[in-house]
Amino acid sequence: MSRILSIDHGEVRIGLAMTDPMQIISSPFKTIKNMGDDNIIKELKKIIIENEVELIILGHPMGLDGQKTKKTEHVEKFAEKLKELGLEIVLFDESFSTVRAHQIIHEMGQKTGKNKERIDALAAQVILEDYLRSIG
Repeated sequence: MSRILSIDHGEVRIGLAMTDPMQIISSPFKTIKNMGDDNIIKELKKIIIENEVELIILGHPMGLDGQKTKKTEHVEKFAEKLKELGLEIVLFDESFSTVRAHQIIHEMGQKTGKNKERIDALAAQVILEDYLRSIG
């Protein structure tokens, strides 16, 4: 079996999470700096090959009223670029994933200020867990 990769696309950092090969357990994977879409695609291509990824879940931000925002449009354009990787891309609601990642850090008794990379990877994990629940 292959893994599922989840992406929390941010302006500064890109949070990544991944399932195990059985696609049961999701874990924060890593955070990469947002150095432009071409660099992100290059980095993701390596990750996909090394980890035998078969599906990408991309966090899809929407406004609180359900309307598209500038960030929504940016992520949708990024999704189009991701298609060059040759994998299925699923846009999945990322509502409150970062808020929930902050809550997880607080519940672990840690401060969020110095854990920005960890928060981004946790947000990607929250998106991935929500996706797995939705198909389970």
